[in-house]
Amino acid sequence: MNFGVSMEFPCPICSKPMRKLPEPRKFTCYFCGQAGEGNIVCEVEHFICEGCRLANAQEIIEKVGLTATENDPIKIADRMMAHPAFPIYGIEHHCIAAVAMYKAIKNARGEKVDKKDIKKLTTLTQKLPYGSCGFLGVCGAAAGVGAAFSALLEASYTSDRERSIAMEVASRANLAIAKEGGPRCCVASVYTALEEGSKIAAKVFGVNLKLEPPLKRCGFASRAEDCRKERCRFYPGARA
Repeated sequence: MNFGVSMEFPCPICSKPMRKLPEPRKFTCYFCGQAGEGNIVCEVEHFICEGCRLANAQEIIEKVGLTATENDPIKIADRMMAHPAFPIYGIEHHCIAAVAMYKAIKNARGEKVDKKDIKKLTTLTQKLPYGSCGFLGVCGAAAGVGAAFSALLEASYTSDRERSIAMEVASRANLAIAKEGGPRCCVASVYTALEEGSKIAAKVFGVNLKLEPPLKRCGFASRAEDCRKERCRFYPGARA
């Protein structure tokens, strides 16, 4: 295929060189999954539609949360975090954990997702303040998977078993994140919380989320000023 003229900027998704094609073509947007026409893509044809290109982080969470087809919540989370609008640290990661977990389980069960349900999850998880892991002892990503289970089980503060399950998920995720050590890493926390949530999802919902652990292949390490590097099991150079 003729990829045309090489551009000076890399693909925001995979960092491969961008190319300008001689003629516009139809592509599928990496984030929202909608068809669109464009003439600038990378060599593996990652394409971002105009709506997603201009979207902010919360809008991307909602777009991916509605259209992702994977059963693997980590793949869904990676798709969200690859967008240029995402900060490497921030409350957005609380929402990512919630929506990625919720969507993966819904996909595994063959159920549709409503926009209002995604919006409710992002609204709830945004309420946890930035730095809650250090100031409150509660990681927002852990609370996010708890929120996902709560929504799926339709739990409330008056529920019995459903409330207990949501609290157990959040507690186990929080403990697993604590065991990873510090300082903070929102990406590692999202990965860890989704791993724990996936284990419990198999028991509670009887679903196989086909999780592919991101061991030694984190693609965000170079952007994280507090990266633990070899101390983190997701770091590309980590020991086996």
